[in-house]
Amino acid sequence: MKMMLYLCLFVFMSLLGLSRSADVPGNYPTSVYGNKYDCRWLGESEYCRQICKSHGVNYGYCYDSRCWCEYLEDKDVDFWAAHKNHCTNDRLYPKGK
Repeated sequence: MKMMLYLCLFVFMSLLGLSRSADVPGNYPTSVYGNKYDCRWLGESEYCRQICKSHGVNYGYCYDSRCWCEYLEDKDVDFWAAHKNHCTNDRLYPKGK
């Protein structure tokens, strides 16, 4: 009987935690070929963090075997769009173009 009570309590607390968790917006960035970046180890990943920095955001991690970037806007998902939006080289992207 105690086991059933603990099980019910565990399920209830898990559901309560899921309902209160913050849903951080973000996106899966895409490479120059339009593919999502694969990653091997779930969780914190220096590789994914570097990918996300190249797309203009500071933090990312491996989720669902793909790099996930927190706060990555739709306009910066594509590699070339992100490069154009964040590049400071005026020779490559003159002002106004």
